This record gives sequence, structure tokens and C-alpha cells, in this order.
Amino acid sequence: MISYGGNAEDVVLMRAFADRREGIFVDVGAGDPDAGSLTKNLVERLGWHGVNVEPLPERHERLSLVRPNDVNLCAAVGIRPGRETFHRVRPASTASKNVGLSTLNRDVAQHHRADGFVVEEFEVDVVTLESVLRAHVPPAFDLLKVDVEGAEAAVLASADLSYWRPSAIVIEATLPNRPTPNHYMWESSVLAAGYQFALFDGLNRFYARNDLPELAERLSVPANVFDRWIPAAWASALGHPV
Repeated sequence: MISYGGNAEDVVLMRAFADRREGIFVDVGAGDPDAGSLTKNLVERLGWHGVNVEPLPERHERLSLVRPNDVNLCAAVGIRPGRETFHRVRPASTASKNVGLSTLNRDVAQHHRADGFVVEEFEVDVVTLESVLRAHVPPAFDLLKVDVEGAEAAVLASADLSYWRPSAIVIEATLPNRPTPNHYMWESSVLAAGYQFALFDGLNRFYARNDLPELAERLSVPANVFDRWIPAAWASALGHPV
């Protein structure tokens, strides 16, 4: 298996959902449809489809091109719907690889600027997670993924997870671009909605619904040699199409 996730998160998800064909996901902060994607393997190998929410226009355009069977929304997610300033974060050198650090959070953007990144501001539409779910998925869908660079608490507070009850939730759980955990800002709301913690992989925390103990067990082990996977960068270097 080729892993496209930055931390092999997709390997864990493929193991956990190996017997679930044509599942449904909601990806908040979807990013690129290929590089860094936690859902690419689910889509291409298991026939899943879902909702990609991505505020960067260039990434939304790629998602729309590559994932025509998904719902692709060019918006950010927050507590208050409307318009808000979004901070595009990119390396100072145009030769450097693009980074997934763009954020609604002004303080986070300021930290990145202090670290030498270029920060550009523009206005984006902001929607609540509740409105996205009501418009596009049924309750008890399969996977919710949240990667919004410091705005995770706002995303989670903008929907009633105890009603929507996705089978699994994956949330980026460290300060942006740092290894310091920040799940104390939002984890209590996830647990109170009926979830159990399954895994921290150094970057993300994985949760399973309390009534799905077998799923929690599958999610509880990080990607490893028994999953028989290689990173996409290795596959590309070996000449394998990725």
C-alpha cells in the first residue's frame, strides 16, 4: 500500500475500515486530493466518497478536478458563519515545498510569520460544521477528519457530534508546526459526545464511537511493518505511479 498521509494516518484508516466499502467521510481542511491526503486511499481502493472543505482556492480547484464525485466546498469552518480573514502561510523561498499551515487563527499566523514564513490575508466564507453535515451527509456517517491549524476547537463546537455520530474522528492534536499537544482545548467535548480515545500518533488523535469497540481496537495501533506500506515519496522514487 502507498501512503499519502503525512504521518501514515491513511494506513491506520485503511486497516480500520478494510471491510467497509463505499463509506462516507467529511474532511475539514482537506488540502490537496493527493499529497498529504488521508482519504485518497479510501476513495480509490474502497470506493468511498464524501465532503471536502478547503478554503484555499487553488486547493479547492484541484479537489474539484480530481474528486468530481465528492462535494467540494471552498470555505472555512467556524462557530460564526459569514466572512472572515484567512491567513495563507507559505515558505519564504518559492523553491521550498508548500506547507499545510494556512489558518483562520490570527495568533497562529503570527507565530508562523515570526518563524520566517510569508503570511498573506484574504477573505473567505465561513460555515458551521453543523450546516455542512445537514446539507450533505446522513447521521452515523463513517469518518470525520479535522485539520485546521489551531482552529479545531471552533470546528468541533460548531456541530452536535452526539447527534451526527461519525464512526471515527481524526483530529490534528498538536500546536501548528510543533510537537506540543493541544488536545486539552477540545477533547472533553469529543469524549462527552460518546467517543473513546484510540490512538495518538504524535500528530493526530484518533477516536472511535463508544459502541464500536472493534473499530477502536483497529485504530489503536500506529502504522507499522505488518501493514505493508511505503510512503508516496518512496514509491515515486522507485518509479511507481502515485
